[in-house]
Amino acid sequence: MRSGLTFLVVDDDAAVRRLVVRGLSVHGDVEAVGTCAAARLSFRARDYDAIIMDVRLPDGSGLELIELARKRSPAAIVLVLTGSKQHAVIERTLEAGARYLLKPCDTKHLDLVAAEALSRRTAARRRTTLTLERWAKDYSLTKVEVELLALGAEGVARHEFSERHDVRPDTIRRQIQMLLQKTGDDTFERAVNSLLREALEEPT
Repeated sequence: MRSGLTFLVVDDDAAVRRLVVRGLSVHGDVEAVGTCAAARLSFRARDYDAIIMDVRLPDGSGLELIELARKRSPAAIVLVLTGSKQHAVIERTLEAGARYLLKPCDTKHLDLVAAEALSRRTAARRRTTLTLERWAKDYSLTKVEVELLALGAEGVARHEFSERHDVRPDTIRRQIQMLLQKTGDDTFERAVNSLLREALEEPT
């Protein structure tokens, strides 16, 4: 049963990509790319519950992407999947807060990654809800303002807000401006990031 998780696979080996995509697709949506440049674009486009990457890529090292991946999706599992047994690679991976798994990859390992990603997402949503409830009181947020922040925390694109609420885009813009006046943030994205950072520190 698909759990609605989102995965990013970064590997230049087409056969490995197919294997990992096939193993993860039963759990949610999987995007697969083969370069560091493509991965960076993917990070800017959406959040992921788990990111699986190779070390040696055509335009750089997957290890260089770990920090960016964790910054963009702080609750995500980052798994380095590689054939390298070099101690320096393993050490750098672990120091960066990522997991390490040698190729070839067993689909059972991918099932475990998906299970943990689902557990993390559930906990993260619970913490975000608690933080939103506190923000609603501290900043005197309206129900609509709380809903907008919740959509932002879920990674929903701003152009979808008006469709979700069945109102005009300029109405959404006005509501966001009122929200920012209350939180003191200069952009909606910063307000959402502040919310998510606080949520990470929220006890579960």
